[in-house]
Amino acid sequence: MQKQYDIIIVGAALVGTSAAVELTKQGFKVALVDRKMPVFSSEANQANKNNENWDSRIYAISPGNADWLKSLGVWQKMDAARVTDICGMKIWADANTEALNFDADDVHAENLGYILENTNLHHALWATLQDLGIEVIVGECDDLDFSSEMVSLSMQDGTRLMAPLIVAADGGSSWVREQAGLTQDKTVYEHVGVVANFETELPHHGVARQWFVEDGILAWLPLSGNKISIVFSSKNAEALMAMDDAALADYVAQAGGYALGNMRCITPAAAFPLVKQTASALIGDRLALIGDAAHQVHPMAGQGVNLGFRDVVELVHVLAERNPLADIGDPFVLRRYERARKADVLGMQGLTHGLYGVFDSQQAWVKALRNWALTVPNHSATLKRSLMKHALI
Repeated sequence: MQKQYDIIIVGAALVGTSAAVELTKQGFKVALVDRKMPVFSSEANQANKNNENWDSRIYAISPGNADWLKSLGVWQKMDAARVTDICGMKIWADANTEALNFDADDVHAENLGYILENTNLHHALWATLQDLGIEVIVGECDDLDFSSEMVSLSMQDGTRLMAPLIVAADGGSSWVREQAGLTQDKTVYEHVGVVANFETELPHHGVARQWFVEDGILAWLPLSGNKISIVFSSKNAEALMAMDDAALADYVAQAGGYALGNMRCITPAAAFPLVKQTASALIGDRLALIGDAAHQVHPMAGQGVNLGFRDVVELVHVLAERNPLADIGDPFVLRRYERARKADVLGMQGLTHGLYGVFDSQQAWVKALRNWALTVPNHSATLKRSLMKHALI
């Protein structure tokens, strides 16, 4: 059986699903392909709202991307009670040093972003996708052929999908990217990411906190109520994962100087590798890469999914603004997307990779320099506003 579309998107996680929604709203006929069907129904969504358990995959969404999701009608479908405003941020370089303070009031903003669960946003995206009647193809991809006029994606069940453009949104180990012959520059960090959720003794007041400690980078992200999610980029991940819930809660509380009092673990810890990865190109023959298929960054700045959403916004803009007679898979069209995204992606990768190196160093002069540098924005309102406005995109 053969089916024809304007655009095939492979990968139905947050970035791929949002791309399917936005491109469909722009009038393109889209097929969304994934190896398994997410279990997102109205019944499941209601059950999630009543669920006291919290997803270990937590994202910080920038105000700019939140506005975009609102324009798609996605944000309104989330459980608002499980979305938390980031009202401020405190960052410490070492113990007994002055914190770098960011406050939404400094830039006359409602907030600095939002903290939410993967499942909450994915439910909302899936509900929007179903409302739009977007076709979802479930199964294993078998073969991908790029011709001069069309892309042909063959599924293992014999189905053949045809389109002038395919979008790879299938993650850091992208099958589509590999089939296109694109390589990637990859750095695997010594640190491993550990995530878990906790209930705290004291209220967090919507403030995100981050410490650059001797064994890694610890972030506390505010959830609703007296709850936080932590991301610990640590050299000692194996030891952290071996702790029971009570020991881990005490370790995390102590690492943050008991800023929120004692803690109780409410979501078991999970670990994941930390990598920096960049595809050799963001485009190929009738191909565009978005999200982790195109790039991955260290999570210290919480910008991974935000970069992916900005990929979608730019790709849609390029396709919508092209000459109506132009082929959407034309390399001259797609190069506009690649050029537009490179500065943002490389800039964020350079920033996070550089900060990782600086804060991982235990040399005395490096520590003294970074401790001083982190306090400079506190004494320059102009510099602080500039940093914050960039983060609000």
